[in-house]
Amino acid sequence: MRMKGDGRPWLSWGTALLAAYGLKLAFSRASAADLAWILVPTARAVGWLRGETLTFSPGAGWVAPDGSYFIAPACAGVNFMILALTVSVLGFSHRLRSPGARLSWWLASLIGAYAFTVAVNTLRIVAAVELYRLGPVAGLTPGQMHRLLGTVLYLGALWGLYGWLDRLTSRGVENGSGLAAGILVAGTYLGMTVAVPLLTGHPGARYAEHAMMVSLITLLFLAHRLASVRRENR
Repeated sequence: MRMKGDGRPWLSWGTALLAAYGLKLAFSRASAADLAWILVPTARAVGWLRGETLTFSPGAGWVAPDGSYFIAPACAGVNFMILALTVSVLGFSHRLRSPGARLSWWLASLIGAYAFTVAVNTLRIVAAVELYRLGPVAGLTPGQMHRLLGTVLYLGALWGLYGWLDRLTSRGVENGSGLAAGILVAGTYLGMTVAVPLLTGHPGARYAEHAMMVSLITLLFLAHRLASVRRENR
């Protein structure tokens, strides 16, 4: 007999959303020094993978020895950390039976989201540096390839995170539907990358291009996810 979690964890969900809002508000316009808590480990990991030591420049961020690239505040990955935390808490807190277990899950989700962000963002930056050196690819500019890379990597990482947490917490509870998983991951990603810039009044100069590319890739991921679930249920 499968056992369900004890009701809806409104407190866990509510505090996760408040934390997401607080992180977004506090660090959306932060300087490189303000973001040292996440940029320092990321810069060190990038430098280790590339065999070089990045140095801090107050006006730019963490700069490569030859000056060919730098890790700016916009590259910190705070938005992805917010998404990882949100998916972890909103997607799985309801499977835990006690307030203590939910609190432990919440804290573990926060720590895990931080570590996961540093790892994923490190890979994204290393790959982006190489893409820029290639120049235009398949008719796409380096900037467009950078956006494509970030969207595919971040979405893939979020779906991988959801799948791993689903298996981790599935013992003794009803598994979530593929549709619910798709809506949660795709919805939070589109909300953060497409809706939030509009709501805050800072969409950016190339917002239309950004929104079209991100929305298309997200819908393709969602369609693939739903098709896979349909095949599994046959």
